[in-house]
Order: sequence, then structure tokens, then C-alpha cells
Amino acid sequence: MAQDRASITKIDIIARHLMRKVLRCFGKVSVRERENSFVIHSIKHISSLSPQKTLHVMDIGSSSSLLPWRLSRLGYKVFAIDMRPYPFHHRNLSFLMADITSPEFWRDKPPIDIISCVSTLEHIGVGHYGDTMVESGDQKVVATFYRILKPGGSLFLTVPFSGLFSQDDFQRIYNPETFFKLFSAGWRLREERYYIPKAPRNWVLATQAEALRPYEVYPDSNNACFWFEKI
Repeated sequence: MAQDRASITKIDIIARHLMRKVLRCFGKVSVRERENSFVIHSIKHISSLSPQKTLHVMDIGSSSSLLPWRLSRLGYKVFAIDMRPYPFHHRNLSFLMADITSPEFWRDKPPIDIISCVSTLEHIGVGHYGDTMVESGDQKVVATFYRILKPGGSLFLTVPFSGLFSQDDFQRIYNPETFFKLFSAGWRLREERYYIPKAPRNWVLATQAEALRPYEVYPDSNNACFWFEKI
């Protein structure tokens, strides 16, 4: 599979967001809206515990996502990270074109309160989006997350999930064994949610057992959302 170095346009991203809002009017929720809602609502909860503090949030894999911009509009200080350009601007938003697999990433900079990584970990190190091909790239990036988070900091992570692990030149699909092994030391699991496809553009809450089974409507994988805390 050829590398995909191009990012979608600002208009494309907005159109996708509007389409998800239209789907909600018909009682359907896309998998990406499930992921983004999980992150936004969880960060709002953390913020409510210390309302006088401005949270510093780093979003990994931002190029085709409206999430960093949405978070910046909520008043958080947001750092959007990607190997490809990011088309949105806000006074609370800073964009850094960087390779998160580099050992020098975020060296000698202040630690971060929160990291969001939505449908990105599975691609890191594979090289499809123009990033560096790195063996065990997901393991190295999880170690980077741990390094740059404050003690007690939160990581919000979403990945494709299935009963069987697989990897190709596009992504990894995690199963419980391969995923939780990444977080076996130094992390506390605060919350986990699983979603399965009821229709191609309608994903519903499920148990982990249900998320391990394939479904004809979208047989490749299901979805899992996690909140980890740095111990």
C-alpha cells in the first residue's frame, strides 16, 4: 500500500462533522463521533474538578480531525501534533508538525495534563501516513506518552478492537492481550467503553465480549475507548 502523505482539506473535515450531526438527527451516531464524545466529555469532567486551572491538552494525529479545534474553543490550551498540516486556527491552539516516534519529541518542555489519541495509535510506526516506519512503534509511543504526561495525567485512547490481533501496512487491530500489554506497568485504567456497528454509520455501546465478535455490517473490527491515568 502506498504511503498517504496528504491531509484532507478544511472543507472536507467540516463536511464530515456536519454529516455526523445530521446522522444524530436520525438517531445514528458514527464511530468517530462516539470517540470524540468520549474524549470531550471525559476532559470536561476532569476540568470540572479544578475549574480554576487551564488544562494543557495534547492531541496526537490531528491532521484530519476537528477535535483539537473543538477542545481549544472550550478554553483548553491545545497542542495538535501530526506529520501532516493542520488547517484550523484558534488562539488556544498550537500546531506542531513532528514525529512522535522521535526520541527528541517534547524533550525539555513542560509536561502535559492530558493526551488524546483518537484512532491513531494503530497507525503509528506503520508508515502509511508518511510517518517513520518503526518496529513496535505503538510500544515506543506509549512510553513517550508516559514520559510527557504529568504524574496523575490522563491519556484518552481509541483503537480498532477485535477478538484477533492483526497488522498490515495500514494499521493494527488490537485484541485484549496485545492492547493491555502496552499498559501493563505505570498506568491505571479509569474507564473503558466498547462500540459495535449496528449499521455502517451507527455504532452502539457494547460489552467487551460483544466487541470481540465480528459483525457482518463492518467485519474488519469494532471500537474501544480507554481512559488511562499515569501512576
